[in-house]
Amino acid sequence: MVSFRIDREIILREFTYEDAEEVFRTVTENYEHLRPFMHWIVPDYSLELTRHFISEAIAARLERRNLGLAILRKDRFIGSIGFTTFDRLANTTEIGYWISGDEEGKGIITRATRLLIGHAFSELGMNRIEIRCSAENLRSGAIPERLGFKKEGVLRQSQFRNGKLHDFNVYGLLKSEWQPKS
Repeated sequence: MVSFRIDREIILREFTYEDAEEVFRTVTENYEHLRPFMHWIVPDYSLELTRHFISEAIAARLERRNLGLAILRKDRFIGSIGFTTFDRLANTTEIGYWISGDEEGKGIITRATRLLIGHAFSELGMNRIEIRCSAENLRSGAIPERLGFKKEGVLRQSQFRNGKLHDFNVYGLLKSEWQPKS
């Protein structure tokens, strides 16, 4: 099983079919928190959609298309992070993430992203990592800025979220620019 330890309490691990009910519970509890920026938060979000997401995450991992990971605090699901795409020809990937409202602001996503950056460059042979987020999602945009990514541009009105078009900031980091934390 693919897993990473962030600290004594926080681990990242691949999704399993058994996660469905807890993921569904966490998402529904955080519906209003996630709705402004997550395209998959829809009015009819259901346990069936959660099971489909997990099935797709497992299949994509096995086929090496992407790698979605559950974020757990002491075995309680609190969010998700992972590589949303891989371009093996260009050796690029994109990292995406979300976390429950009660866990926001604790540095978990920053530490998890830092760990995945190191893994992408040292173990997966990636040369470039992107993070894209709504220009309105200031907390999400602070993470790549904190980790040394360069803001490379704005995709104007490129994503539809919560009933409106959003500008999306694009952040990039090259392997040659990465400064691992010592």
